[in-house]
Amino acid sequence: MRRLFLAAAALAAVACSDATTSGGSGRTQVYLTDSPFPYGSIAQVNVYIARIEASASTDTTGLNPQNWVTIATPERTYNLLDFQGGASTLLGEADLQADRYAAVRVVINTGRSSVVNNNGSPATVHWPISGDLSLYALVAEPLNVPVTGAQIVLDFDVGLTFLPDGAGGFYFSPVIRAVNQALTGSVSGTVTGTSIEGGSVPIANAAVSAYVIPANPAGHGLQYLSRIGTGRSDAQGHYAIAFLPAGSYAVQGVDPSAPQLQAVQWGAAVSAGGTTTVNLALAIDTTGGGTDSTGVDSTGVDSTGTPTGPVTRVAISPASQTISVGDSAGAIAMTYNAQNYIISGGTVTWVLGDSSVVSVTQAAYNWILLRGARSGTTALIAVSEGVADTAMVTVR
Repeated sequence: MRRLFLAAAALAAVACSDATTSGGSGRTQVYLTDSPFPYGSIAQVNVYIARIEASASTDTTGLNPQNWVTIATPERTYNLLDFQGGASTLLGEADLQADRYAAVRVVINTGRSSVVNNNGSPATVHWPISGDLSLYALVAEPLNVPVTGAQIVLDFDVGLTFLPDGAGGFYFSPVIRAVNQALTGSVSGTVTGTSIEGGSVPIANAAVSAYVIPANPAGHGLQYLSRIGTGRSDAQGHYAIAFLPAGSYAVQGVDPSAPQLQAVQWGAAVSAGGTTTVNLALAIDTTGGGTDSTGVDSTGVDSTGTPTGPVTRVAISPASQTISVGDSAGAIAMTYNAQNYIISGGTVTWVLGDSSVVSVTQAAYNWILLRGARSGTTALIAVSEGVADTAMVTVR
């Protein structure tokens, strides 16, 4: 295995085929992309990527280093805002043993990463640790690397990863997907609103989200679905969300300057290699912000457009993580209302199942920093307004 080169590039032709994965090796390329950042006040989101590794094993504890194969060692900083609407950059290339890879690990350096405001000043980022940080990408389906090679895309979703802290800074809660480019498609279209004269006008900077619809959803509404991609419309109202696994999606558009203006299209079918057109005409929603059809006359926001209402869901990220004794681990708990809007400034209480396994170094608002004390596994519980979520922390 070797890293051949690193260069900026658009996506090349698909190198994947139905060839067997037994024996031999295939030239595998790994690309970086981004779902567009939704905050107009930010000029750069710089992430220093040290290396990318893959493993055929679903065990990501790292107990056996031989389980991990290095795909690329960029050792450089990337502005994630440069890769939007399906754009990507080549991180590296290596000869990988033909196999099915079930885990992808991205190592970043938080000390060399930053968020920069439009005026050039640095924005505060609450990183879980200082220095090298291992991040595990979401691999929904094992990445098939045949002898002819493959193209792996890392979708580093800035809009879901850097969450506002309410004071002009951001919490870092990484959302990375690893997908085989040949098995993905995209949605694109325009976001429009209604002018004073009653005509249709493009909406710029609209936040567009793609929610995957499973065969048997837990309930009706976006709050029961997983959001796996975000996009942002340009000045002409055009948007694109790329690298979505084939399947059925609900696509939502929201005007960030007036969240009560939104639209949802259900059942958008995405096929591998295809682009599905979804045009969104924003309007005032009086059925729960477009997230359910129960007839609830509430948009989930107050008169200023700020999400409000009781907490109905808490989600800890990451849901599970493994560290060594003495290492640090960060977690963030996001609180949501019934319309699936993030409620900022809510009170979160943290509870440790076994405080002898990890200790609390720092906790503020909805963010906590832990340190591994001894080998073992413990539950990490976040509670807000009587609603809770549980994550698992393992110390090796």
